[in-house]
Amino acid sequence: MDQQTAWMLALQLVALISIAGAILLYLVCKIRGGSDPACTESGPGAGKAVLVTCCDNAMGLQIAIHLANLGFRVFAGLKPGPESESSASAQVIRAWQKHRETVQKHGNIVALPLDVTREDLLYESVDIIRAHLPAGEDGIWAVICTNGSTYRNPLTQQNIDHWDSLLKINVIGVLRTARTFQNLLKNSRGRILTIGTTDNMGSGLVVYAASRFAVEGASYALKHELSPFGIKVVTLNPMGIMPELLFCQPKISKKIDADKVCVEINGGVEFQPHVLSARALEIVDQALTIKEPRNSYKLEYKYNKWMYPLQIFKRI
Repeated sequence: MDQQTAWMLALQLVALISIAGAILLYLVCKIRGGSDPACTESGPGAGKAVLVTCCDNAMGLQIAIHLANLGFRVFAGLKPGPESESSASAQVIRAWQKHRETVQKHGNIVALPLDVTREDLLYESVDIIRAHLPAGEDGIWAVICTNGSTYRNPLTQQNIDHWDSLLKINVIGVLRTARTFQNLLKNSRGRILTIGTTDNMGSGLVVYAASRFAVEGASYALKHELSPFGIKVVTLNPMGIMPELLFCQPKISKKIDADKVCVEINGGVEFQPHVLSARALEIVDQALTIKEPRNSYKLEYKYNKWMYPLQIFKRI
């Protein structure tokens, strides 16, 4: 065998080994569901599917945009209705989607009609999410329950109808959501993030406080009930933020056309208010991505190095 023939055979052998390695890596990725860093795109999101139950409020919209910028596939819940298409949240999401096509971001946002007080929309959202998942996938990484309502008034001046509505959204909505998406979370051994109490409520929020403590108790019980299925339940406690800000309707920062909402180079969109600080969003990232999250996290409005030293944590 001459030298040229030997070189050709060696090159062919290297090519065959490379193809076999690529096929093996693909099969490993399929088996692990994309949880291995080598099987995914760069970044903590790495294409994981996450549902944010309500993006009609400032907190939910901010979390959805943030996670999409990190590479998550975000399903953003928006309440259906005649005004939903023209809402600030819908405008912001459309602007982000258009911006993504320009810069070719890895993350994505899919808006879907969702109201946690309606069983029909909850089950329809499961079908919509499954239709948008890649072939072979039938699970989502996390459900973030950002649905919430506040009503401030002395207890003696409140109507019981307000109590029923608030508890239906804040507490029953979380339980309905957990029940509806349990199977999708089982398949990915995912997690549920709920919103607990805050330290800056002031007076006139007795019923709201009761609803948030109820969510914390339910989250603790759910953690034990769902842990055999590999589902983790984490409570986020916003600190130093008025509840009215968390659940207020976002507004476009400038009076501009719906098709011209400004999107910054980093994927930030001009809307107000931004209720979560950069540090709070980092903590949300930890709750979503570390292998063994704590039962609860405090979302500090301002970074406090003594309460939250930076930690080196392992993402899944």
